[in-house]
Amino acid sequence: MASKTAEDVLFPGIDVRVERVSDSSGGLVVEAASTGRPGRCPDCRKQAQRVHSSYQRTLYERPLVFRRVVVRLRVRRYFCDRRSCSRRTFVEQVGGLTERHRRSSVGLTGWLRSIAVELGVRPAARLCRRLRLAAGRTLLTQP
Repeated sequence: MASKTAEDVLFPGIDVRVERVSDSSGGLVVEAASTGRPGRCPDCRKQAQRVHSSYQRTLYERPLVFRRVVVRLRVRRYFCDRRSCSRRTFVEQVGGLTERHRRSSVGLTGWLRSIAVELGVRPAARLCRRLRLAAGRTLLTQP
């Protein structure tokens, strides 16, 4: 039986490589990098050919064994080479993990939405504070 890697446990089926996991007083910090194929421009949908740069993005993830998890994800910024497209650069989104303009993972966002639907926004915000989840009323009401 093959042993599971950190990627298999933390991000099953997601194109990321876990580079380091550290334990801090605030919880677990997971440093990872995107390993997927080049992204597509969100405007014209052309697949990228050239990398512009990369940067680190911070995401809140679902807790693991009652510990807060923060993911520091290295993502790539690409050029859009289609002349007719108004967008010159764009950042890749990691399927199953990131969404544009979000600071929480897709998984955590799903959890928070479920909690808000079941309890209502204000009680959900109180529960999230007790569970040490980074979620206030405004995050819980976002579509």
